[in-house]
Amino acid sequence: MAIFKVSVIVPVYNCEKNVGRCIESILNQKLKELELILVNDGSTDRSLEIIKKYAANNDRIKIIDKPNGGVSSARNAGLDAATGEYIGFVDADDWIHPEMYSSMYDKITKTHSDICICNYIVEYPDQRKYMSLNTGKNVVSDEYDKKRLILNIIAPKDLNINSFSVMGSAWRLLVKKELIMENNIRFPLGIPLMEDLVFCLNAFIKSRQIVIDKGFHYHYFIDSLSSYKEDIYLIHKKVFIILENILRENNLYTFAQERLKIRYINMCLSTISNEASFSNRKKLTDKLKHIKRICKDKKLKEMLRSLSTKNLKVRRKLLLFALKHELEILLYAYFKIVIFKYNFKFFSY
Repeated sequence: MAIFKVSVIVPVYNCEKNVGRCIESILNQKLKELELILVNDGSTDRSLEIIKKYAANNDRIKIIDKPNGGVSSARNAGLDAATGEYIGFVDADDWIHPEMYSSMYDKITKTHSDICICNYIVEYPDQRKYMSLNTGKNVVSDEYDKKRLILNIIAPKDLNINSFSVMGSAWRLLVKKELIMENNIRFPLGIPLMEDLVFCLNAFIKSRQIVIDKGFHYHYFIDSLSSYKEDIYLIHKKVFIILENILRENNLYTFAQERLKIRYINMCLSTISNEASFSNRKKLTDKLKHIKRICKDKKLKEMLRSLSTKNLKVRRKLLLFALKHELEILLYAYFKIVIFKYNFKFFSY
């Protein structure tokens, strides 16, 4: 039986267009002691047929074929089947640099760390954006520094648009399998969004040491604007409660309170932005009613009252003023313009 240094888990759902590129980028890794676990999550297109063809010619590929249960269910199934010493995750629409896992494996083993985190590139149809993690240290083991990293997973340090944060995505991590199994860390079921965030927060809290790989190894592909999500407000609130509970259980709630406040406000702004999506087919009056309902959120009101806007940029102050005073028409118009400008900048093909 082959001994693998790394198990890479890829959830596969209706991605026939890009899954081949993803698989080939993993099989072409410089690190050869690697197993690829492809979890077909009830695809209705040709995805299963495509991954079976790859598996027929490569004994490093393991396929799990299961009914549709969502990305968390698929990743958890991959975790249960993984035999590697370390675990990585790749999304089926994305691809990775040939030296991603050789570089990250080298760093995580030489420093005896539990987690390695790398930089990534956002790939748009005709341009790219480099996203780097600037922690100031290559190895994070001091409890205070680790807590600072955890805070930045929850939210940036302030509400300014370009404020630094750590994107809580599992695909930029290499994690020691022992850490995951001993602490029973899994992706939460019943949450279609932000399941990565919950996994990352649990993993970072339980880790002893984290090492940073400054390489831009991961290519995160965005080929269109996100579509309108009907229940995103409820999903955001559900995830927020989960985060609160994790932090309470680990005696970090008081330490993280200010970041939680920023996360909740950003969550509400994100939900309002969702209402302004071009794919939202609801009547304008219904959109405005929902924005009004968000503005009246009791927890949001409480957080806005205790929020200092002293060091915020003027545009951000005006946005928070509109949120505080329930100016739903202004909020809708603002996000409509923001979405239009973003669409024109990155998707003007």
